[in-house]
Amino acid sequence: MTKERRPSLGDCGRKLPSRLPSVLLLLLFVLPLSLCLVSCKGALGKEESLPVKLERTLSQTSELGVVQYKLRKVVKANDDQWYKLGERKILYSCAAYIKAGVDLREFSPQDVELTPEGKVIVTMPHAKVLSVDIPLDEIVLAYEQVTLLRAPFSAEERNTILKEGERQIREDIPSLGILSSAESQASKFFEILLHDMGYKDVEVIFRDSKMKGEGN
Repeated sequence: MTKERRPSLGDCGRKLPSRLPSVLLLLLFVLPLSLCLVSCKGALGKEESLPVKLERTLSQTSELGVVQYKLRKVVKANDDQWYKLGERKILYSCAAYIKAGVDLREFSPQDVELTPEGKVIVTMPHAKVLSVDIPLDEIVLAYEQVTLLRAPFSAEERNTILKEGERQIREDIPSLGILSSAESQASKFFEILLHDMGYKDVEVIFRDSKMKGEGN
């Protein structure tokens, strides 16, 4: 009858060395991988600076605090110089659509300062007129008078009169309050944006220059 052989302590001692190479290989693989994951996690978890956050948030925005205003304007011309026989008068009524706001192409994340006390100071360019649109279908000839000895207004003269009207509209813009309204909207935008980012003490100021009434 064959006796069953039981494992002895000597057998365990003989088998142990055969497992050491695999254990060492596992440690050599896992340890560098763990160190790599820890370092990568630290790099990925690094908090972005405030300028970088704003640059990413505003990257798809070119205009801020945009407000639109509709203005009706009467444009007239009176050609009755003493050295000409007869007279010519013309009057147009037109609608102008004005768009104003802050051009973010003139703003960079470096215009944002974070003080040691945690206060955020945003320095922005002043609002300006972005466009003045006078649709042709909203230009109405309200009055025209040309005496017999005078020639009618030419197309070029009419165009010059309407351009003069646009110039007058642009001159009137500062008194309409549209630029101040655009700056107020831009300030509120930054205050809300930065509050959502966790910054509670926010101050928005505008550069030391006059508001621009000229647009593109």
